[in-house]
Amino acid sequence: MKNSKGHILVLLAALLLCGIKAHGQDYPWLTHNNFMVEMRGHYGFFYHHHFEMERFNKHFGAFEASFYQNTYGKHEWEAVYNYPYIGFTYYHSNLGNFNEGYMKLGHVNALYPFINYPLNNNQDSQITFKLGLGIANITEPFDPSNNFYNYSIGSRWNATVNLSFEYRQKITQRLKSVLSLGLTHFSNGGTKQPNYGLNIISSALGLAYYLRDPRIYLTPGSRPDYYPFEFDNKRWLSFDLEYGVSFKNVAQTLGGVDDYYQVHEVTFHALGQFTRYSRAGIGLGASLDFSDERLENCKPLGNGELNITYKKKEKNNNGTWEYKEYTDKISIYQMTKLNFSFCYALSMSRLSYYFEFGWHLRYNPYTDLGKGKVFQKLSLKYRIYDNLYAHLSLTSHMARADFVTFGIGYSFNQKYYLNHEKGTRRHLPGMH
Repeated sequence: MKNSKGHILVLLAALLLCGIKAHGQDYPWLTHNNFMVEMRGHYGFFYHHHFEMERFNKHFGAFEASFYQNTYGKHEWEAVYNYPYIGFTYYHSNLGNFNEGYMKLGHVNALYPFINYPLNNNQDSQITFKLGLGIANITEPFDPSNNFYNYSIGSRWNATVNLSFEYRQKITQRLKSVLSLGLTHFSNGGTKQPNYGLNIISSALGLAYYLRDPRIYLTPGSRPDYYPFEFDNKRWLSFDLEYGVSFKNVAQTLGGVDDYYQVHEVTFHALGQFTRYSRAGIGLGASLDFSDERLENCKPLGNGELNITYKKKEKNNNGTWEYKEYTDKISIYQMTKLNFSFCYALSMSRLSYYFEFGWHLRYNPYTDLGKGKVFQKLSLKYRIYDNLYAHLSLTSHMARADFVTFGIGYSFNQKYYLNHEKGTRRHLPGMH
């Protein structure tokens, strides 16, 4: 831990020296981009949502170092979102020093990109919301022989999510203080069990420093205005078709061979535009999780077939209701789930966030596998070229991570006009 702190201090010192030296030299990449460095210390505790993890109960510290840009309005969306901060954060913690016997958590080292949204327009005194998503290495994951109390993390490599509210106060033209309260989450997204996840609630205090004098914000007022007779309220309908694949390891939870099982998912979204950077609509999809055949009510028979045991409520000869048990021979493909969801999307240039809340429509004895009807889904989508995009999605059931998919998709965009006075839509022919 001391070595890690030393490396971070050396890095920050080097960046600060670059900023000081840049006063006498011309560095366009510093002058025109509002780059900043930041270091902060954390103090917090675990929030355990499973009683098995309550033995890991301690307050502990952490520290982080960040390099980022304070956007200034180069793109219109930056002004719309109050000039957010965009960059990378390195995070380190000893996780309370649980490293003895069968109770080990180890240390965590995480690196994640983030975007930090100001919630007010005051540049001297800001309240912001930070959202980060990246990768983390945890040194002591679950082990059935040597670390069997750690039900939180089953793999060394995990995803990390950071959500925090921050207060940023200007000290000088180039120096700001930062006070934050937030949640840091570590999980492998269900790719390897067990995977209860680690949740850390912490407060933090730090300093942020501009490498050069901050650039003045560009405002939407510096761009030409559109008047009713010039702008006819064009909007877009988008139809997204995408495919994703995932790999899950359930051997630690269900026993048996330490293999990975594939999850395949096809999703179709129909979204209408509400503002220039937000859309909402519905989603329809189908998902097939091959790890479902490992559950207790399933017995694989080979050749893609299995016996499934289920209970069905029926009336008996006395006219009263009771549950009767049945066993059917089915194909693994009959366990495909059909999904319906409501979706909301936020776009920032090529990057988009998708938030979904949905239900499994096909919920019968072949798909009733103990996860429940309701699911949630968070997706990051990046437009590669024109309408082609890549996506990374996390699907959970009642806030418990089930699987992470990655894949590719294509958007079909339909333009239409909206007449506010008549409340009618006039579509343009063809796809655009």
